[in-house]
Amino acid sequence: MARRLICALLSAGLAIGTAIGAAQPASAADAAPDGGGWANAGVMPGERASAASASANIPAGYTVRGIDVSSHDHNLGPINWPQVAAGGASFAYVKATEGQTYRNPYFAEDYAAAKAAGLLVGAYHFARPDKRDPISEANFFIDNAAFIKDRQTLVPMVDIEWPYWSGAPTCYGLTPTEMSNWIRSFTDQVKARIGRPVMIYTNTNYWNPCTGKNASFGGNPLDIAGYTTARPPLPAGWTTETIWQYAAGNPSKPANYSQNVFNGTYAALTRLTGAPVPTAPIVLRARANKRYAVAESAGAKPVIANRTTAGRWEQFDVVGAGGNYVALRSRANGKYVTAESKGTKPLIANRTSISTWEKFTIINNSDGTISLRAAANGRYVVAETKGTKPLIANRTSISTWEKFDRLPIS
Repeated sequence: MARRLICALLSAGLAIGTAIGAAQPASAADAAPDGGGWANAGVMPGERASAASASANIPAGYTVRGIDVSSHDHNLGPINWPQVAAGGASFAYVKATEGQTYRNPYFAEDYAAAKAAGLLVGAYHFARPDKRDPISEANFFIDNAAFIKDRQTLVPMVDIEWPYWSGAPTCYGLTPTEMSNWIRSFTDQVKARIGRPVMIYTNTNYWNPCTGKNASFGGNPLDIAGYTTARPPLPAGWTTETIWQYAAGNPSKPANYSQNVFNGTYAALTRLTGAPVPTAPIVLRARANKRYAVAESAGAKPVIANRTTAGRWEQFDVVGAGGNYVALRSRANGKYVTAESKGTKPLIANRTSISTWEKFTIINNSDGTISLRAAANGRYVVAETKGTKPLIANRTSISTWEKFDRLPIS
């Protein structure tokens, strides 16, 4: 999403009164055929030219990081999503649409690649209230957002901020009542389509004057934009933020994306998906032989997929391990599964703490199965020889042997 430093976020940023109700330029409706809008809520109309760096320090107290991107982030070529994940990002929002006609040509590519890298991923829409048809706009967004209720797809987000073209009225020429009604119709339609509240991305200096400090949207998760060392004041109606976009990126520099932090743990972040990480233990059943992985002999022997039923020995806790990683903790002995010796030895549940060797990325496959990729070597765990040999993290690609059914224990 965001690009460009907040040129006057906390200074003369509220010089908008005279702009409300101003006539919209005739060409503004399609001012940027390439999708000129991206999450940049710290910048007033016509001030998107000065690029900002995404080198700001990670805010204290936040441990779950993410980025957001649009077509502008492809100025220098494709996005290296495995590199983004390796850099510590756990989630990403990708611009999908703007208004009622623009589709980001890189959306499908980025959406799939970010998920393949293990990130939680959501789609966002740059709102155009000047189009005056929130229902059609919401439908256009959801029709192109690729939202599914799985463990990796975040709830969609709507970007509501200043228009980006020079001479535009600050609030798109809408009164606070008109703006509030537009947002309400859009968000209600999204919820009607997907059954979940849409996340709202905005900035307090835009929201409060343009909606008349409307405080009725606090039930929607909030992505607050503010490129400051301390979290900016929240808009009317919210007592906490879900995501804070704390630094803008610079698409003229390699891998310089907008920076975000999530207000909570990785497990809490998964609650923004359709299938959160279960707090109850899970069992892993190898798709190749339909048998359950077991921490045999309470972890004294390597993990092997050879059990026909699931008992305590086959149960694992999924533990957030920072970034986009999880660890598997055996219920039988309370110890973590490790890809010992960078995957040259079988997996075994004998570690008392989490380091690189005990971290895995969960890959959600299109057929409903999952695969596990070891952080230590970037290779996939396989139920080798249909489970007659212990699990080992040594495969470079996913086939039937690397797929598992992930089943909760009630």
